Amino acid sequence: MAKTIDELSQTEISELIERRVSVFTPEDSASKVKGELEKTGRYEALVVGGGKIGMVTIRDLLNVEQIEQTKVERLWKSQWQTPVTADSWVRGVATELLRINARALPVVDNMRPVGIVSQVDIVAAMADCPELKKTPAKDVAKMPPTVLGVFAKVAEARKLMLDKGFSHVPIVKDEKLVGIVTAQGIVQVFATGIGRMKTGERPGEKVTKYPGTVEGIMDDHPLTFKPGATALDVAKGLRDQEKSAAILVDDNGGVLGIITPKELLQLVAEPEKEPELPISIVGLTNEEFLERSLAEDKLKRAVQLGLRMHPDIDNVQVVIKKSEKGGEKVRYDVTARITGPREQFQATESGYDLVQTFDGLVASLEKALKHAKHEPTKVPRRGHGRP
Repeated sequence: MAKTIDELSQTEISELIERRVSVFTPEDSASKVKGELEKTGRYEALVVGGGKIGMVTIRDLLNVEQIEQTKVERLWKSQWQTPVTADSWVRGVATELLRINARALPVVDNMRPVGIVSQVDIVAAMADCPELKKTPAKDVAKMPPTVLGVFAKVAEARKLMLDKGFSHVPIVKDEKLVGIVTAQGIVQVFATGIGRMKTGERPGEKVTKYPGTVEGIMDDHPLTFKPGATALDVAKGLRDQEKSAAILVDDNGGVLGIITPKELLQLVAEPEKEPELPISIVGLTNEEFLERSLAEDKLKRAVQLGLRMHPDIDNVQVVIKKSEKGGEKVRYDVTARITGPREQFQATESGYDLVQTFDGLVASLEKALKHAKHEPTKVPRRGHGRP
């Protein structure tokens, strides 16, 4: 049934829950979970034990090298800050999944598990929202994605996934897409007896735990779209072809971006709120409220841009000094200081027109924030000398 995004966001997840899930205990082996995930095609499984409810996922298994000897108790995550119940709204669940960077959450009733709701389940419902035609796929894609060459080692792809926290790597040859490697694919192929000594090997010999290149395990029929595709096209493709990622390619087969359910989830989640910074402007009178408002607006825009490169910024202070000689115009000397725990930026500007002076000040701040080194400049704390 077709719905608008707003209607879907206010839908109870009882309509989306996957209830036919196996439940494991912390004492079960990781290989038992792997077998179940292979059979069902799911990415996660429920775990219940010691009065707690949690999950174990493909990514957890990806980090295991002795799967037959590993128990679930070493892998499962049992702490969920926000309980999800069948009457929770899709919007709230989507927001929580993005906040904690999880693919799925257990659904409980009186602290008893009744199923799982995942990013995939929500995206499948989004495929019935015609409104997504209005959103270009490139607007939600992660661009550019990390790619590997066709002859890259499987071990390299696995390490990349574990280090960077993602589960999909497009594979290219001669700068053209030829496939995609997933965490699920690596686990299915290699997570059986990895690291065990084989017949004929001597103790102390180095055993290759993830032999071969990605060409041997990649999906060579990835889901692809051109830049003109819509978010609806991608949602339908993921659902209907049962793929876990879509890749945007140009006319020559070059990789432009990647879209997973996580990227689409942002369209139904609560909008991300921009952090509010304390901005202090000293030197303007109450009658100059219009000038103050304009100044604050200009500063906010400059600082918000700077926050992307300098997320530790936590204070903005502007001091305005006015001077007037005889009947001459008022001269404004403006100093802005932006500080954080580990860095600081300062700019000054002078002039006879306050608005124009602020324009110059903001331009100087933007330049300083943009060209500053990515390694923050350390600022000694008050009362502390050099060590």
